[in-house]
Amino acid sequence: MKTLVVVNPNASHGESGKDFETTVKGMIRERLGNFDLHVTTGQGDAMSFVSDHGDYERIISVGGDGTLNEVVNGIMNSQSGAMLGMIAVGSGNDFARSIGLTRNYGKMVDIACGNKTRYVDLFEVRYRTFSGEKAARFAVNVVGAGFDAAVTNRMNRSRFKTSGKMAYLLSFLIEFLTTRTYKLNYTIDGGEFSDRYYFLTMGNGNYFGGGMRIAPNAVVDDGLIDIVGVTNMAKIRLLYHFPKIYKGEHLKIDTVCHHVSERISVSSDRDVIIQMDGEVVGELPMEISVHKKALCILSA
Repeated sequence: MKTLVVVNPNASHGESGKDFETTVKGMIRERLGNFDLHVTTGQGDAMSFVSDHGDYERIISVGGDGTLNEVVNGIMNSQSGAMLGMIAVGSGNDFARSIGLTRNYGKMVDIACGNKTRYVDLFEVRYRTFSGEKAARFAVNVVGAGFDAAVTNRMNRSRFKTSGKMAYLLSFLIEFLTTRTYKLNYTIDGGEFSDRYYFLTMGNGNYFGGGMRIAPNAVVDDGLIDIVGVTNMAKIRLLYHFPKIYKGEHLKIDTVCHHVSERISVSSDRDVIIQMDGEVVGELPMEISVHKKALCILSA
C-alpha cells in the first residue's frame, strides 16, 4: 500500500520534528517498510502537497490539529479516498482526544499502520477570507466564532512554549480582560436565533482548546453539528463557570444554549473572526453543512 507521511516539524514548539526523527520514523518503517515523506515548510504546505498527490492509499499526519486539518483538506481536494492515520504530537490534539486516540507513540503508530478503519463526518465551511473573498474548507473537529477564535488567535501568536491547555488558559485570561460579547445571528434546521454571545462553537468532536469538552454530546459520525453558545453574562460569573467546560458540565448553565442541526449559517453586524480546528482562517458570515461519513480514518 502506497503510504505518505506528512510531518509538521514545528508542531508542539518543534518537539514533533525531534520525536519523529528519534522515535516515530523508525516505528513506522518497522511496520510498513518503505514510505514517502513530506516535511512541511509552513502554513498551507501540507494541504497543497496532499492536494497535488492523489495517488496515495494511506496518508499519516504527524502534527497537531492544524496539520490534520490541512491533510484532510488535501485528501478531499484530491478525491483520493486515502485512509488517514494520525500521530498526534501537537499542542492540543483535540480531535485525537475526541476519538479516544491515546498519546502513546507505539499505540498511535500501530493504529496508523494498521488496517482497521471507520468513517467520520466532515463539516464543509463556507466563509469569508480576511481579504474579503469567499472560500470553502473542510473542518474535522470544531469551528468557532467570537471569543473562542480571538483566544485561538492570541494563543497561536504566543511566544510562550507551554502545553496546549496552559497556552489556552493564558490566552483566555489575557483576552478575558478586554473582550466583549458579539452580536451573532444564526439559522439552523429548527429556527432562527439572535443574541449577544461570548462565543458560538460548532462541534463534530467533543474537545477544543487543548482539552475543554465544549461539545460533550457531539459524535463524530452521527451526521449532526453540535452547536454550543455562551450568551451574555457577567464576567465574574463566566470566570466562575469556566472550569465546568473541562468536564462538559456547562450545558446545564442557563446562559449556555445547545442545539443540533445538519446545517447552520452564522452572521454578524460587525467583523467577527472564526477558527477552524485551532487555526484562524477568516471571518463571518459562514455556512456549515455536514458531509456524512466522508473521511476514512485508521482506528483502534
